[in-house]
Amino acid sequence: MIYRGLIAWAVVSLWVFLLPVWAVEYRLQVTNIDYLTFSSYLDPSSTGPRGRETMQRLENRLDSMEFPTAAVIPGRELRLLENPAYGGQVPSRISFLPATGQQAWTTVVWDGTPGTHVAFVVQSYMAAWQEVWDIATNATGVLRRLTIGGPALFGGQSRDVPAVAKDFLANAADRGTFVAWLQQRAKPVGGMYLAIGRRHELFTSVDRLYMLLTLPPEPHTFKVVIGWKDYDDRTDDRDIERLLWRR
Repeated sequence: MIYRGLIAWAVVSLWVFLLPVWAVEYRLQVTNIDYLTFSSYLDPSSTGPRGRETMQRLENRLDSMEFPTAAVIPGRELRLLENPAYGGQVPSRISFLPATGQQAWTTVVWDGTPGTHVAFVVQSYMAAWQEVWDIATNATGVLRRLTIGGPALFGGQSRDVPAVAKDFLANAADRGTFVAWLQQRAKPVGGMYLAIGRRHELFTSVDRLYMLLTLPPEPHTFKVVIGWKDYDDRTDDRDIERLLWRR
């Protein structure tokens, strides 16, 4: 009788061991707005350092569907990067829900395995609002602006989101070095690595934002707000000062 119990227990243990890991549901929410609209929602009372201000009011309005959808920049595509060279895996189930009606978020929902990666890109073929000027994510539990660019001036700390030519990133993917480069140059923010692929022509091409997400053990919603700037807007000398400070 004892032996039967041991055998039954061994069979059950083996069956449990061979069960597939249950997938967890994840969400990525992205919205695209003009950089002036973006800056109007920066929290002036934020305790974060300059360039990393919180944006709690914007997050609340987006989540409660109070943000005007007319202010969302059209023509931006959120796409899954299925090429494994970008470091992500293709989920078994994925759904894209575009911003419609009162919903300003574009949302993608998928089943994934904790600890794996999924990669996305935001791109556009619309020749307007060409430059990614601002980015905010909810990495710290509240929407917060990230710093963009290469190494800071005078050997300071590197920015959160590197910005290089998008042809460079495409070549890195072809060579199989995209993930290593991204993890070396970008700062992980709430399980996300982000990089901007800068356009190669001023008027006829648009920046791209690449996102590599590390899936946590529990269901999670990643949020990204992108502030876009049109090349024609760069006529104010104050932009040059801001560019030198931020980049």
